[in-house]
Amino acid sequence: MPGSTVLRLVVLAAAAFVYVTAETLPIGLLPEISSDMGVSESSVGLLLTFYAYGVAVMTMPLITFVRRWPRRRVVVVTVAALALSQLLSAVAVGYPMLVIARMICAATHGVFWAVVAPVAASLVAPTMRGKAIATVYAGTSLALVAGNPLTAALGQWLGWRTAAACIGVVSAVIAVTLFAVLPRMEAVDAGSSRGKVVDRSLVLICVATFLAVLGHFVAYTYFSLLVDRGLGSIGTTLTLMLLLYGLCGVIGIWIIGKTFDRWPRHSTIVSLSVVAAALLILWTTLQSAPGSLAALAVLAIGLWGLAFTTVPVCLQSSVLNAPRPDPDRASAIYVVSFQVAIASGALIGGVIIDRSSIAVVTAAACVLVVAALVTVVLGRGTFAAPDRPKASLAHSE
Repeated sequence: MPGSTVLRLVVLAAAAFVYVTAETLPIGLLPEISSDMGVSESSVGLLLTFYAYGVAVMTMPLITFVRRWPRRRVVVVTVAALALSQLLSAVAVGYPMLVIARMICAATHGVFWAVVAPVAASLVAPTMRGKAIATVYAGTSLALVAGNPLTAALGQWLGWRTAAACIGVVSAVIAVTLFAVLPRMEAVDAGSSRGKVVDRSLVLICVATFLAVLGHFVAYTYFSLLVDRGLGSIGTTLTLMLLLYGLCGVIGIWIIGKTFDRWPRHSTIVSLSVVAAALLILWTTLQSAPGSLAALAVLAIGLWGLAFTTVPVCLQSSVLNAPRPDPDRASAIYVVSFQVAIASGALIGGVIIDRSSIAVVTAAACVLVVAALVTVVLGRGTFAAPDRPKASLAHSE
């Protein structure tokens, strides 16, 4: 892979890093934001729900609006909007203004994730799409490992507004860098493709995505409870388990970058199988006294991070592997299914916990992931590898 291409992918990964870090900022600074804004912690938690549903509602109209824009412009504008959102959050004078500032980010979040994978894929030959997309998604894993802990520490030290402002400044620098390093990349000529975007393969991928992400967030939203019950302690242990999850995710991204382009269907099946196995092991640890099967719980958390981080790479790459008249729009539909699953997972998990226990939450998550696995197994042709070109594609500089 040429050095210029690697640089472009790394900068795209940096953009993914700041997007995920900004999205999850309230999680690590819940008490600080609550105290400063004069609202309850549950109200701060709703910032994540508003964000996810905002993405789901606004993505399709906005991706239609920008469909004729050069892809470089779309990526740069979305990252610049992230910068504006974080800087406005840093100076928000009340909770409503904070919600509005985050909605700016939510509006462009779906557009960013809809185009970033097609942009990454367009920078390389078709047989290297999986590796390119995995490189970009490494930014999301690093956000869990480094971005969230750093912003939480900075926010607790200098205030959450400083953390938000720092994300805003870094995002602005990344936006300028993207403009400098990315080729122009004209918009895909979708022509009269409207109405032809949704086909059987896209439906299957979105169903698998919804089930897998729903299952994941049903449980992951209550990760602290899983650690408390599975390992018998929280506090520093929770931090270490989050770090383990993120580090294993980075390893998973590296592995899927090596395997997906050769064996897309098998890679997807293995990833979902390992997630299901990890959740099953966690459920087993919850059947005994807290901490009595701590080693198994640690193993399960590591496997969970290793495997689930690869699932979005497998599924979004599968969207792009099939020849489509409008890949950006198809990718946007995928992003909507992903975001609806995130928001719904937290709500469903909360309902189950209120009426039952964290063990039942884990069992439900496992069943949903298994349902996603069955969907992938039944959709044989949907997860095929792209055709190998006879000659390398030339990419405009």
